[in-house]
Formats: sequence, structure tokens, C-alpha cells
Amino acid sequence: MKINYIILKEDKNQQLKNILKNKLYISSVLLTKLKKFKCITVNEKIVFTNYIVKENDTICVDLTSLETEHKFEDKFKLVNKPLDILYEDEYLLIVNKPSNMPIHPSSKNYENTLSNIVANYLKKQQIYNIHIVTRLDHNTTGICIFAKNSYIQELFVRKKHIINLQKWYLAVVNGIMTKKHDIINLPISRKENTIILREVNEKGDVAKTEYYVEKVNKRKNFSIINILLHTGRTHQIRVHMSYIGHTLLGDDLYAKEQNVLNIDKYISRQALHCKKICFNHPITNKYIEIEAMPPEDIQKLINYI
Repeated sequence: MKINYIILKEDKNQQLKNILKNKLYISSVLLTKLKKFKCITVNEKIVFTNYIVKENDTICVDLTSLETEHKFEDKFKLVNKPLDILYEDEYLLIVNKPSNMPIHPSSKNYENTLSNIVANYLKKQQIYNIHIVTRLDHNTTGICIFAKNSYIQELFVRKKHIINLQKWYLAVVNGIMTKKHDIINLPISRKENTIILREVNEKGDVAKTEYYVEKVNKRKNFSIINILLHTGRTHQIRVHMSYIGHTLLGDDLYAKEQNVLNIDKYISRQALHCKKICFNHPITNKYIEIEAMPPEDIQKLINYI
């Protein structure tokens, strides 16, 4: 992948490194790598990054060497399993993650992970790095975004205001939601003396969850809601919904009490699915909207409700 940029009148007389950072959104860390591999040229000549640019200069950043670095083979075991691919181009791979599958390998599960399957798939394209843009809990299903190089991954942070990534979730919760729409804006931190659990804590990180009630069942005491996630804290939806007294069905970490109705025959995990994402493409700026239908267990639960 190559990025080209022609210097405008408004850009001239600046140092090249300023253009790379401010116009192409290249981070200092990535810039160091690009300099090391001599990936930056101006008018087809390698120059120092303190070069003073002139109007109509053509900058080219060649990311090919970064895409083909053999890095993941000592971190991921290549697993040949099918991927449910929702969208793919030369920059992004977007897949539908099943339940009972973590994103990352760990000592408890080194093989059956989404990253291992993606690594095997991307190796066939001579891409040897895994760059995760969005993550989901082990038992949360739905849409996950992978970038095909570190530059694209960084753009989702550095161009956040332009890309405007929106993540929509479907959840089934205990109780009848009295508000049809609300925003939960409560900070979240790690719970003391635990690695896994999180909690609402005034000293925590900003966390904002917006929800819309889709349906309620007063007889069975359940609500189906759509959630727009404004921040991405660990277990954010589960923590926020538990805090307001509407735990996710099947949530074995944050449920304060078991539901009186037996739902085990329908679902054995938290009833949470990333159903839709919308964003402006980091390179083309084209508006992208992708949906993933609810998996069988959540659909059965919804039908039961």
C-alpha cells in the first residue's frame, strides 16, 4: 500500500514531518519505522523529514515493508477455520465473531481465537501482522474490525472525528425499562482486588452508553434494547446495565440475581450482539454501513420473549 499526497499552496514552507503528521495522520512511532525502512520519498527521492516542502511536491509513503514484516508467527498459531466475512478491501477486514471465541490467544486458549483464524487468512495475502480495531468479549458475538496494516489501525484513533465510527449492539436485559431512551454517562474502573471485574467508580475512565428500547415483555419481565456505544471500556455495556438494575440475560459476571424463568435452553452466555457499525472509510472517506444478523441463540431467546 502506498499513500500519495501533493503539497498544496497552504502546505508549503513546512517541514515534511509536519505534513506527514498533520495531513496524513502518521504517528511519531510509525514515522520512526518509516524512516528506518526509507519508506518516504518526495518527488521519487528519499529525503530527510526536516525537508522543507514546496508547492506541488509529491510525497509518497510506501507501507509495503510494514505489511510484510514476519511478526505474528511467534504470537499466533495459524488456524484454518472459515471466517464469516462481512466486508473486505485492501485496507480492512471486517468479520462476524461467533460466541465462545476470544479475540486474543491466552494461556487458557491458545488456539481457538479469532486472531489465529484471521492470521491464517491474511497470510495468504502476504500480510503478517494482526491489527485489531474493535474488540468484543469472549462470549459477545458480532462485528469485529481488523486493519491490514498499522497505519490504517492508527487512523481509527488519529482521524476519529472524521471516521466517526458508530457501534450498535442488540441486548436482552432483565426487567422492564421505564425510559424508552436514555444515556448512561458513568465512569468505569477495574474493581479492586480483581483482574476481570469492572465497576462504576467516580475515579474511573469516562464511559458513555446510549440505549433505545425496542420491545418489552411485562409478563416475562424482559426488555430488548438497541445500544449505541460512545466509548469502549472493558465490559462497559454489562457494567452500565447492571448498575441501573437491568443486567443482561445470561451474564454470569454482573447479574445480581438469577432470572426466575429458565433461559438456559435458549442461551448460555450474555445476550449481547454487535449488530451494526457505521463509519467513514479511513482512506476513501466513503460511508460504510455493515450489519450482522443475530446468531441463533439470541434469535431463539428473542422469539421466546
